[in-house]
Amino acid sequence: MILKFDEYFVHVLDFLKKNGATPGSVIRERIQDLTGVTKEEREFTTDKGTNIASSRVYWAIQYLYQADALKRPTRGVYEISELGEELLKKFPNGFPESALKETDGYKNWIARTGSATKESSANSFGNSGLAPQESIETSLTEIENNIAAQLVSQLQDMSPEFLEKSVLELLGAMGYGVNEDSLQHTGGPGDEGIDGIINQDKLGIQRICVQAKRYKTGNNISRETIQSFIGALQGASGGVFITTSSFTSGALDFAGKHLSPKIVLIDGMRLGHLMVEYGIGVISRRTYKLMEIDENYFSEQ
Repeated sequence: MILKFDEYFVHVLDFLKKNGATPGSVIRERIQDLTGVTKEEREFTTDKGTNIASSRVYWAIQYLYQADALKRPTRGVYEISELGEELLKKFPNGFPESALKETDGYKNWIARTGSATKESSANSFGNSGLAPQESIETSLTEIENNIAAQLVSQLQDMSPEFLEKSVLELLGAMGYGVNEDSLQHTGGPGDEGIDGIINQDKLGIQRICVQAKRYKTGNNISRETIQSFIGALQGASGGVFITTSSFTSGALDFAGKHLSPKIVLIDGMRLGHLMVEYGIGVISRRTYKLMEIDENYFSEQ
């Protein structure tokens, strides 16, 4: 039978404790085997085409990972953490999402992605009184927040050059530059703090300089780093500083007051959301239409 998504928590933890680091795709298949999901049930989908059993195990893995009950030694591979072993020992017969809410990892996840969204989403599955449209929009927002966080995590595992080229591709998709050739990757030894240059006109009179820093979460960009970046913007009309982590309050305050040239700071979560919005590093599985009554159609005037 297909379980509720939070009923898979204990099965995922138990499986990883016994089997060690395992790719997420393998976990999803093996958990369905171990919990008795039949061949017929594996074909069950929602009205929109999402595979129910696989999706529920997937989200169980993601919630455990965000709560730090799982860790990821390499891309796409998960293993149980010390916290995960503690939860498994404390709740050998299973535990609800509310148990994860007490963990620091889960609280940090809520802080990063928006507590109102997370709480509303949790309530929408009960008798919250939300309209169907609200439930849909809240769920979609939660999915996009999760994907954005995963994108940043993936970028943190890639090379600095990969990040530099990715942000230039993103800025190009956002409309910067006159063509592909006007976005130049300059990162590497001797780049003097500039990883990319965008020419906003064919003659290159208006130039935007870009710097991208692949930092782990918590390793925030300081004011001094922003000052050094500004010092490298000789002749530029503006600068964009992008990081997979975040900025200190001093860096944000300094950049906000520096008007010539104008500096824009993009932290990890905003980077992830922009990548989702402009289709960088993601693919569209399906598009939904949300209908409402056309009142004009039923007017007899």
